[in-house]
Amino acid sequence: MSWSVGATGRPKAVAPVIEKQFTGALPCSEPEETVRQAARAAIAAALAGQTDPACAVKVTANGSQSQAYKDGKPLDPPVCSNSLFINVEVLWGFVE
Repeated sequence: MSWSVGATGRPKAVAPVIEKQFTGALPCSEPEETVRQAARAAIAAALAGQTDPACAVKVTANGSQSQAYKDGKPLDPPVCSNSLFINVEVLWGFVE
């Protein structure tokens, strides 16, 4: 499975939009759901730390999990790999 979130604007406006994207999505399989929830917490902390009212932010994050197969069948026990990308970019000189 894979997931992604994103929004651009003032940090206080972006935070609830990102939160809604996380809570509105179906849960992922483990351990990807644990990774996704850790990303959710990290993004929330990063946005809470943006206190300059003159800045805007661009948040993009995504992740995916894949399972290893052999001869067309999943390995037992499952062997998974997870990828994760998080970017919280401050946009200076934002004009409204």
